[in-house]
Order: sequence, then C-alpha cells, then structure tokens
Amino acid sequence: MTPSPASAPLPQPDVACLRALAERLRAAQFTPAGLRALWGVDADAALQRNNATPARLRLRGRSEPQAVLAGLFVLRVPQPVTAVRAALGEELCDALTESGLLVQIAGTAPALGAGLPLVRAAAPGAAGAGAAARSDSSSVPAAQDDPAPSAARPAASPPRLMSRLALTPYAVPTGVPRGQCPGDETVWLFSDHGTLTQSEPVSDDFVLGLGGAGRTLAEITPRHRVHSALDLGTGCGIQAILLARHADRVVATDFSIRALHLAALTAQLNGVEESIEFRLGSLFDPVPESFDLIVSNPPFVITPQGRDGQLEYRDGGMEGDGIMRTLLAQTPGHLRPDGHAVFLGNWEYGPDTVDPTGRVGDAQTSIMVIERERLDPVAYAETWIRDGGVARATQRWAADTEAWLADFASRSVDRIGFGWVRMHRLTGEASELGATAPGAGAEAGAGADSGTGPAAGSRPGSATGSEAGTAGNDDGNPGSDAAVRHFEELDQPLGANAAGIAAHLDTRLAMLEWLAAADDAELAETAFVRSGDVTEHRHFMPGQEAPTMITIEQGTGFARTFSSDAALSGFLGVADGSLTLGAVAAALSGLLEVEESALRAQLIAQVRTLVPAGVVYPQV
Repeated sequence: MTPSPASAPLPQPDVACLRALAERLRAAQFTPAGLRALWGVDADAALQRNNATPARLRLRGRSEPQAVLAGLFVLRVPQPVTAVRAALGEELCDALTESGLLVQIAGTAPALGAGLPLVRAAAPGAAGAGAAARSDSSSVPAAQDDPAPSAARPAASPPRLMSRLALTPYAVPTGVPRGQCPGDETVWLFSDHGTLTQSEPVSDDFVLGLGGAGRTLAEITPRHRVHSALDLGTGCGIQAILLARHADRVVATDFSIRALHLAALTAQLNGVEESIEFRLGSLFDPVPESFDLIVSNPPFVITPQGRDGQLEYRDGGMEGDGIMRTLLAQTPGHLRPDGHAVFLGNWEYGPDTVDPTGRVGDAQTSIMVIERERLDPVAYAETWIRDGGVARATQRWAADTEAWLADFASRSVDRIGFGWVRMHRLTGEASELGATAPGAGAEAGAGADSGTGPAAGSRPGSATGSEAGTAGNDDGNPGSDAAVRHFEELDQPLGANAAGIAAHLDTRLAMLEWLAAADDAELAETAFVRSGDVTEHRHFMPGQEAPTMITIEQGTGFARTFSSDAALSGFLGVADGSLTLGAVAAALSGLLEVEESALRAQLIAQVRTLVPAGVVYPQV
C-alpha cells in the first residue's frame, strides 16, 4: 500500500531519484566504515553515545562529497547549495529539493557543535529559497550565527540545504545473505532526525532509525530461505529490507502512516521495493494469512496509558505488558508448519506473574526466551523518559516519573524484564509440554547435584553455546520434533560467534526440541562430539595434587562456564563421535570404581544441559 499523507509533510522522491541517490552514496563511500574513517573512531564512538559534536567539529570546513553528505544526512548540519550540487549532481540535487527531501534555507553558517533552533520550512516544491513558510508541523533547523570569534567566521553564508529526514548507513550483520549485487554489504535507512541532533523531545509520530533493539533483532533473526516473511511493526523498515534477501515475499506492517512511508522510501533506496508489500494496521489486524517467518520489534515499552506525548514507535497503547501477551498468544496462529518467529519485548514481574513461556497456550509451538536484562521500576522509567528526549530535573521529567511509578504500583510490578523470544511451529503432533517445562523433564537433573550446570548462580538447564552440530531439516533449516518451553537469564557478554548469534540460537532451539523428544535410552545410544571452543580449567590449592574445582568454559555461544567433575571431564575428553555415551559410561565406571547405571544417569543428565549449550552435540 501507499500510505496516505501524515500530519507532517512527507518527502515524495520517485524511484528513479532514489536509485540515483543510492549510486551517489555508494560512490562517496557513505558506509559505516567510510564514515568512521571520515571523522575518526573517537567521534564515531561519541555518536553511539548520542553526541554529535565531535563529528561535527571534525567535518568543519570540509567540502568533499563524503563530508557534505554526512553533514547533510547524519549530523543535520546545513550545507552550501553549491557543495550539495557538487556531491549529488545538479539534476539529483534539484529533484530531491523539489520532492521535499531537501529544504533550502538562508542565513549564516551554524556552529558545527551548536544546537539548531527550529523554524518552519518552506513547503515541498515551493519556488526558491524565499518561498513563504507554510503552517504545518514540519520543521527544520534554522541557520544561526557561529559563536566563534568574528574574525574567524564569515559575515554571511550562501544559501544552504538541510535534509528533512535522517539517512544513515548500516552494515549488514553476519548471517544475512549478501553478494547479490555490488555494495550490498551496506543498507541505507531513512528515519526522522532525533535527539542526536536536537534538544527538544521528539514528536508523537517520530520514526526511529536503527537503534540498539533493531540491531539486536537483526542479529538474532533466522536467515534460512523462506517463501513468506512478516515484519510486524516495521518502523524505518530495516527488518523488512533484510528479510527481502532470503524471503520470496515480505509483508511489512505498521500502525504509523509516517513509518510506512519512510519504510517504503528505504525499500526503494535499497532496490527491494518489488519484494515488500506494506500494510497499515495494528499487530496482526492487516495480516489474516500465515507465514514461514515472523519478525517483530514491537512497540513494547510499558508506559502509563491516557497521557499525552506517547510515541508511536515504542508505546504499544495497551496496559502493562499487554502488547507482549498479545504477541505470545496470537503468533502461533500466524505461523505455517515449521514456521519460526523472533521478537523482542518487555514483560512485568509481580507477586503472581510467570515468565513469558507460560503465556503461549499452543501445544504445537515451541518457545525459547532469553532474558537479557531485568530492571526495577525506577530504572526502567528513567531509561524510557530519557529516550523520549525529556531533560532531567524538569517539571515534565518529574511528572513522567510519578506517572510511571504509579502505573507500575497499580499492578504490584516490582521488576521488568527485557529479552529475546524465539518460537517454532511444529510440523506434526506435539509432545506433552509438562515434560519440558523450565526446570523439569528434559532439563531435570542438570543442576549442581549432577556435577554440571551453569556456574555463578545461573539456573539449572539454562546454558548454551557453540553453533556446531546443527539439527533440523535436510536443507539446514531449523526444525525438530517436540515443543518445548524454555526460559533463561543471560546478563553477560556473548561469545565469539563467527557464524552469527542467530545460527547459535537456531541450533540451540533445535537441540532443545530433540532433547525433549529423546528418552534416556536414546541418549545412552548416541555418540557425541565435543565443540572445538571448549576448554577445561583445574583449580588447585598450593601443594595439593587433586583439584579443588574443575570448570568447563566455552568461547562461543553464550560463553558460559560450567562446573565439572572427573566423570564429566573424562566423557568430554573422549567425545569425538566414535563411542556412545553408554559405552563411555561403562568404561569410566571401571576406572572410577563407581556403579555403571548411576554414572550413566549422571552423564545423561549433564548432557541434557551441555547439548543445547553447544559444549557437545550429537554425531550425525
């Protein structure tokens, strides 16, 4: 669909214009690496902290195309018309101005490190720099006097151009298909200019660019080839753009008309508009069909309802964590057999709440939740009030804080979790779910008493690791036999995953499903292979021959550390795929002088933790 005009004027460049812009961006090395080299690693790191001043200072006085385009689209610094024409070409520059993407202003040059006050922009297509301002909600920064000493600044500047939208490059993450055309290791994204370049709170229909959550979702999304994919709540369009590389058909939805329009521009700029259909609507309302892959970075932020200033890109319009409850309940009904879903979200904890895995009622859908953070209500409120551009110690900050805390208190919420959700719709009959609930069944017995399990207080059965040993369909897609419910907390850095964290998650979920369907006899008859990233550490007291502690550490996956013992270390030492677990248990029982059946049961329990962790995997 083509979104109807939103409250603020929306640029209307045509496809040919955007194709020409892409060529200019590529020629100017308008890429993350190119811009990092342009303004330096320190300034680039400052940009990640939402501080544009160092980068602006580094570009002061520079007029090469790369610097001009970076100032225009990323740093929101007015650029001389002559410089923009040189960077883009006169024809393209004029076309982008006529379309409303570029806006001509007059005045003296602004200080590159200074804030830019807002003035009304000339309407798109208005003739000349002196066209009358129109009464609408579109604003661009005005040029202002440079506060540098008068001898160091010109008395006036020639006419300048500003970009109505931000345009930023993004390096395609590991695992996403690339090499389909020259330069496709980078995508470009349209969004609104935000708090990086303005001090005022953002508008209600603000369209966020690629933030930390969007990057995370792109990195944890399965990348096997699929026929159909859904990007639920597309925002600036980044997930849909990436999905178009491995899906025959992509549907992208959003409740925001402005977001859909910017996402459509982004698709055209990146040459994938023919693969993506844009639909307006909330959650699953505009998509009655089912999909092979569903991806969503929903507006999951938990905010007090009924207040002004809610932001479409993050506030879901439901009480509490209602948006996540709705997604968890409705997603299975929109997955095709063997379909997968991945999304991010927040969930509340209180006296009577359970983790998100308990909110999926469909017995044919597995769910794996990795909780990355848990905040108290005060810290949570601070995070998202600041995200909206509200300054501390202001009246609005105090009012918003009071409203947020009162809202959480009304539901007795004492913590808010954030994390990753992966779901898988099974192809056949599901197993009983009670056997694979967290801490039971397939994961039972994998705690401290059995001699293994995550160290440092992690919950039993909640470790993971290397992407070696994929299980699934013959084509390598994720897939398995039994539905599982798995939840774990992960508050540490990830390991070094050369194939990307998504590949590890694919394997981990498949292994959890295999373990849920495998009884102890099957595990005893299975040969296992140790992952190449696993190391063993033995800790000794000075002068003692026997170790006081043995740990197993992995370098990939979630980089977990596990407690070990003589039997487990012996098993791992010979885990090269040549001997079954039962055969190893028989041999070790003689060496260690222990009862064989007890040792076999111990190793089976430990393997149920170490297999999804990627420490060992079944020989196939």
